[in-house]
Amino acid sequence: MPRHKQPVTLEASSLIALGNWIADRAEHQMIPITKLSQKDTTKAQEALTEYIDCIKAYLQYNVPWMLHDQLTNETVRSLWELLEKTKHSLGFRGCMGKFVSQMNVIIRMAEVVFNKNLTTLSIDAIPKMLRSIFYSKLPMLTGLVHLNLGSLSGGWKTTDMEEAVINSLRNLHCLKYLFINYDCTDNILRCLVENCPNLEKLDISSSKNITNSSIHIIAKFKELKSVQLYRTFVTLDGFVNLLLKCKNLQDIGRCDEIGKVLEYINLYHPKSGPFGLVTYVSRYATNDHLQLAVQLCPYIRSMTVFHNTLQSDLMVLIGLGHLQELKLLSCDFYADQIKQVLQVKGCNITHLHLEHVDQIDLNALMYISQMCPLLESLTLYNCTLIQHTSLYTKKLDIAPFRNLKKITLVSMTTDEQLLFILTNCLNAEFIHVGTAVQFTDDFLLKILEKNPLIYLKELRIMQSDFLTIRSVQKIIESCMSLEILVEVESWTLLTDLDREYIRNYIKVNNYNIDIAPIRRYDS
Repeated sequence: MPRHKQPVTLEASSLIALGNWIADRAEHQMIPITKLSQKDTTKAQEALTEYIDCIKAYLQYNVPWMLHDQLTNETVRSLWELLEKTKHSLGFRGCMGKFVSQMNVIIRMAEVVFNKNLTTLSIDAIPKMLRSIFYSKLPMLTGLVHLNLGSLSGGWKTTDMEEAVINSLRNLHCLKYLFINYDCTDNILRCLVENCPNLEKLDISSSKNITNSSIHIIAKFKELKSVQLYRTFVTLDGFVNLLLKCKNLQDIGRCDEIGKVLEYINLYHPKSGPFGLVTYVSRYATNDHLQLAVQLCPYIRSMTVFHNTLQSDLMVLIGLGHLQELKLLSCDFYADQIKQVLQVKGCNITHLHLEHVDQIDLNALMYISQMCPLLESLTLYNCTLIQHTSLYTKKLDIAPFRNLKKITLVSMTTDEQLLFILTNCLNAEFIHVGTAVQFTDDFLLKILEKNPLIYLKELRIMQSDFLTIRSVQKIIESCMSLEILVEVESWTLLTDLDREYIRNYIKVNNYNIDIAPIRRYDS
């Protein structure tokens, strides 16, 4: 992206204007519909429906199908702004009947984008006041490929919602990705089997009505590659049947009993493997379990293991020929042989996540940089980073962290360790620094002098008690590709005047940088 803001493209400008025009049409219809509803509610609704159908037909024939998802986003934005404006216009003596009628017009105006051209819908990304209309009109969106229904009732009214959900999903024949947490049932699964033959990913986590008896329904999905069953009532027997019956599965999400599942299969169905799983996530794994994972799931690319010193040996992981993403929890870098694992497998590792890992010193970071030359993502989360006792003095054979693009540091580190990571990641695009790391102006300037981070797009420095406006200016000047600089509102030394100055400085220089907090719909 260019350093300076570029003129909005004609395409984007047209979509924004069209979204605003839809909101303007809604506001224009408030007066006549409100007056008509005072006389005859039925006629008012009929008139509004006729008007909406007219606009819908106009949009369907004039907006290219590939832009319809973007148009929906702009429409939701503009209608949400109109909802907020209308809410704030209700005075102490305002007429509640008139207000309700106005809000109904705005909410129903969202129907203008309901057609087969909409392919992606996430209910969680829609303002709460507009969600009801999307839920009720879901059957009209016959072209949906990706659908996130959100939490629905949160599991409190599953029985009451089941019929409505089934009626909604019955027409979505193009669906490939579905997220329906808390409220999925066997009847909903049967509906999906009959009407959504192309389904590849199904997330039904936390649905208490999903049990072992649901597995024989899930097994009927011919194209299913990923199913998330965490916090359901599927037990060991259910997961055994799942792996035996669903040959195309690549991901079953977090399954703490996956080791016991493979153990059972190896004992009673020894000729059934190998399986096509590429993701392994478990908080409980013995040495035997890991060996079975290597033996029965040889295609694993992403491995997440909670290490138990007395029960598992991480050296088993070197048998995974396709390993690229490694997430280790609760272990020691040296004592538990992480160094040795990386020595063998590091050349293929692109993502390394270390959580609650002890014994990490500057030498360990150097080893990681040399053994994982293709590393793109590094996360140190709640790790114990210690002072080195004897520094690795050999000249580094490989320039450290040259492929590193994403860095997440949520651990207390020394200045030397920070300097080693942040001065060598020349191609970093995303950096997230937690509250345990407290930068000072001088230290940050020292980093930027050695590595100006010219490719950095997003920087998050959580709550800081030492950084001032001097650091903000240096970051903006140095990081030529910066687009997002968030969490500056939590820097305690920045005053409101400082933040206003920063906003004006960015605006005057036309920099393409967003320092506003991430917007979340709260209504």
